[in-house]
Amino acid sequence: MKRVSMPPTERLFYADAIRALSIIAIVFLHVSSPIAQDFPGYPLAWWWIANVVYSCARPSIALFVMISGLLLLAPGKEESIRTFFQKRFVRIAIPFLSWGLVYFFWKTRMQGPEFSFAHAAKDFIQGPVYYHLWFIYTIVGIYLATPIFRVYVKTASRSNQLYLLVLWFIGTSLYPLIKYYTGISIGIPIMVAGGFLGAFLLGNFLRDVSVGKRGVGFLWLVFVACAAFTAFSTFTVSNQTKAYNGLFEDFLSPNVVVMAICVFLVFKSFRFDDIENKIPVFFKTMTFISSASFSVYLMHILVLEIFKSHLPWFSLSASFIHPLIGIPVTAIATMIVCVSVVVIMRKIPYLKFILP
Repeated sequence: MKRVSMPPTERLFYADAIRALSIIAIVFLHVSSPIAQDFPGYPLAWWWIANVVYSCARPSIALFVMISGLLLLAPGKEESIRTFFQKRFVRIAIPFLSWGLVYFFWKTRMQGPEFSFAHAAKDFIQGPVYYHLWFIYTIVGIYLATPIFRVYVKTASRSNQLYLLVLWFIGTSLYPLIKYYTGISIGIPIMVAGGFLGAFLLGNFLRDVSVGKRGVGFLWLVFVACAAFTAFSTFTVSNQTKAYNGLFEDFLSPNVVVMAICVFLVFKSFRFDDIENKIPVFFKTMTFISSASFSVYLMHILVLEIFKSHLPWFSLSASFIHPLIGIPVTAIATMIVCVSVVVIMRKIPYLKFILP
């Protein structure tokens, strides 16, 4: 691997590709999760299929955060704190508040409690309003720290940034595994770049890292090895207690972080300008899905739940048939519905702010 400086104004098509891949992976993740997280509840062959899909999709959230870091911490980004938050309010707050209300009404309708504004306000503040919306709270927290980290990455050396990332990886990724297996608790708190903030910085750090053809092949092997390790380790720890254990499938476990780095660098090595010229339809589809990724994330759980329990003629889910068919069919149908709704709503005045 080598460091190659990139012009800050160059459009990063690989960022669009990673974002598009990540939202598709997230849909597959949530389609497969009911089986993958119910270790004793399904035939072992079914569980293994869901577990492999689930394991391969786990880097998706880290990749989303890494792309945010890549774009928001770019060297050419010059804007005041006020301007930064004004832009984010339109892009994040309005869709989140709108869809948060949709999910709050959906939850009260499904679970029975009467709607009240006090209950809704409490859900929004304490969060998450619905289980997948935890990610929005995480992104908001990262945005609050972004003006600070913009100053940091402009002044800090590469070695200093690497030191911070090593601290993050040890404290956030490795330490939970060490504690789980040894019972050793370390009393020294590492307060900087905890949680997904490290992934945010990692995306910017990898901006200038480039790999050759041999490096790409090696990264694919590492990804496959880590995915296999994730799946088999999850089986091992789950089989010990006869209940699902997601220790190795945590979004920030070391094996998942390494998988995310591999995907990031592999996609960064692709020549997407060639794809644009040779397969324009594929390229346009990829860039549109990327642009709609936040909207799809907000919407896809509602679509999945309607498919599963509220279709009058049949139920569509990972287990409506063998999961080898059920998972991809359900995921593709969900993506088609979500993208179609985005296309329609973006053409309607005012509604386009709900699905940016």
